[in-house]
Amino acid sequence: MLVDEDLVHHDAHQVEALQELERLRLELLSYKLPPLPKMPTPSTANKSSSNESSSSSSSSSFSGWFGFGQSSGATNRIVEAVSSVLRPAPPRGVYLHGGVGSGKTMLMNLFYDSLIQEPWNTEKQKIHFHKFMSMIHKRMHQARNNNINGHNVSDAVLPAVIAETARQGRLICLDEFQVTDVADALILQRLFTGLWRDQGCIVVATSNRAPSDLYLGGLQRDRFLPFIDLLKESCQEVSLWESTVDYRLIQKVESGEMSSLWFVGTEGQAALDHLFQDELIGPEQSTRSMELTATSGSQRTIPVPIANTARKIARFSFADICKKALGAADYLVIGEHFSTVVVDRIPTLTLNELNWVRRFILLIDALYESNVKLILHCDEAKQASDIFVVENKAEVAANHDEVFAFDRTISRLQEMSSRSYLHRKWTGRSKARQKKGNEY
Repeated sequence: MLVDEDLVHHDAHQVEALQELERLRLELLSYKLPPLPKMPTPSTANKSSSNESSSSSSSSSFSGWFGFGQSSGATNRIVEAVSSVLRPAPPRGVYLHGGVGSGKTMLMNLFYDSLIQEPWNTEKQKIHFHKFMSMIHKRMHQARNNNINGHNVSDAVLPAVIAETARQGRLICLDEFQVTDVADALILQRLFTGLWRDQGCIVVATSNRAPSDLYLGGLQRDRFLPFIDLLKESCQEVSLWESTVDYRLIQKVESGEMSSLWFVGTEGQAALDHLFQDELIGPEQSTRSMELTATSGSQRTIPVPIANTARKIARFSFADICKKALGAADYLVIGEHFSTVVVDRIPTLTLNELNWVRRFILLIDALYESNVKLILHCDEAKQASDIFVVENKAEVAANHDEVFAFDRTISRLQEMSSRSYLHRKWTGRSKARQKKGNEY
């Protein structure tokens, strides 16, 4: 229906993800949600612990053998443990991961909004992962303060927080699942073991990282690895990395939030900086400089000053990409590695800068061939035809092919900012794979 009404566009990778989400939706509707286990608190946990120690010495061996003489705290835990074993396993959740703008959040929102039947209309919660973890730490702090004079607080606090979290809704939808903080990493296994196995929660998550890449390079990551196994066991993994359309960028242009992919002057530079870091890269992501191998078997490299390989985004200044000795083959390699390219500080060009003009023409041709999304910032030019200024064009063109060639560049730049071009799939990855295959 949404496709028929032209509200969304058909995407085979999104369809695969929707099928998995629909599987979960149907399983949830047929799943009988059991009552929540009794909510523990730090104070009751400590009280039961002291009761157990005082009653253990007075319990007879006979009653202890059959369990009649056990404390109420121990008995409750035995009952809850047995109940958790006998309780039907909840449906397996879904973990969606893919690049920026691949539609992960939209798909999760569609799934979340579709659950209007009881009990799921009230047994669901949707929250950004970092806000979720901030809330967990806040609840742990409050639980400690509530039991400041107790004993064994660390053992009792997290179960109480887990139970309180489950009471907000046992379907937990987490957007932008990403682990960067060691404090988060070290409690995730206990936290989600409690949510999944003790409370019967179901998790749907979106992420820019595959499960095996979470907290990559983090401190004490070996202690985090069991959580990855638990995540894979509890959630069906769905990859959207092969989706090569940046829907977020398209939406910004089509909604009018961005008037175009063209920025001018000092104000335009500031707006582009904001778009690049906060929207295209994301506040939790970082960039780095890197080098690409120019061609197969070559020792020459192509420097990329700013890149995020996970999101397939690169940023160059005009000086980096057109004033240096780069050629068509180099630009093709860039187009094969990055689905979005930003070029800023483009000066107004004249016949005195013909070498720069030639390279700019080659760059646009190469990026166009791979359907790369191009974002430009110019010092002065407000449109493509203003980048290369030639007086007496008709006379000059006879001796300079670049003048005619730049007409094609103008046409391509206009097309590359169009709605139809933005909806094209980036083909760089498939071309890179084809090249690699041809090497053998």
